[in-house]
Amino acid sequence: MKVTLNQVLDQKGVSQNQLAKDTGISTSTLRNLNHNRTTRISFDVLEKICMYLNCGIEDILSLDSAS
Repeated sequence: MKVTLNQVLDQKGVSQNQLAKDTGISTSTLRNLNHNRTTRISFDVLEKICMYLNCGIEDILSLDSAS
């Protein structure tokens, strides 16, 4: 899996810090997601991100065909 959250944040003009502040998701969690340094993501975190950015899961996660 590849996290494409950074691209969505750029498109929406939202910073990681703003997303963290407005959703209550820790900045370290978002930083790890954006750098693909995580092995699992809670449904709660995914839901908060998608609701805040008004996007679908497929917009922030994709299958990495190299895997």
